[in-house]
Amino acid sequence: MRGAVALLVLLFCLSGAWTQEESGGGRESGITQQGHSAGRESRGSEATEVTGECTTMQPDIWDEMKALRDMVMEQREKLRTMEGRVTACEGEVETQKSTVMDLRIELMVTKAKVAELEKENAGNERSRPVGLCVSSPVFTDRPKVAFSAAGLNNGPIGPFNTDANLVYTRVITNIGKAYSPITGAFTAPVRGVYYIRFTAAQHGRGSDYMGIYMLKNGQAIMSNYHYNSHGYWIHLSNGVILELEQGDVVYMRLPASFRLYDDTKNQNIFSGFLLFTV
Repeated sequence: MRGAVALLVLLFCLSGAWTQEESGGGRESGITQQGHSAGRESRGSEATEVTGECTTMQPDIWDEMKALRDMVMEQREKLRTMEGRVTACEGEVETQKSTVMDLRIELMVTKAKVAELEKENAGNERSRPVGLCVSSPVFTDRPKVAFSAAGLNNGPIGPFNTDANLVYTRVITNIGKAYSPITGAFTAPVRGVYYIRFTAAQHGRGSDYMGIYMLKNGQAIMSNYHYNSHGYWIHLSNGVILELEQGDVVYMRLPASFRLYDDTKNQNIFSGFLLFTV
């Protein structure tokens, strides 16, 4: 009997211990689950904050990039505008140079004609007495007139946006002082027949055109062109016999968009001389 009672007491104690363990394990499981849930909530809130920061920063970066792009486009447009203005100014300068040269030549022609008229008036004054036979002036010795000039530039000449008068600054021969290295023009000192010629050169750039005009008192007498297909030296030359009045002006001109080339070896030459008076 006592043994049965002792066995019952032992079973009762064991069942109480088991009950406590189960209740304690449930509490620990709940605590663990609460910890995991809190951890997930904490990480979720942190991820939400980071995403919010990225979302806040991304529009700012795009705005800055857009502003920089707009600034670059604005600067490019300003650069294009400035390039266009520079090109226009260069063309205007060349046009003004040609206009000034034409005015100088026109002034030289006018002065020469005024001097010729004054000379004729003076001759008429001397021939007024009746019965006095005045013979026409006869040159006892033919006037000596001859010139050659070179030295356009040490390098390329042109191309320009407008026609440009050529000034040969290196005088080789200038008997009679009829050629001006300042204007590049030859002024006939007497009425007569003259032989005028030129040599032109181009070098240094293939697939390019060279060209040149000869003008008399602003009117084209002849023009010559050549195409350089290989980029090496090419030359062209021509000549013409002109009947010139005293004071007539002959000079050379480079057409717009054409180019020449010169160096210290006198590749381009402008020459002429008097054949006889008339």
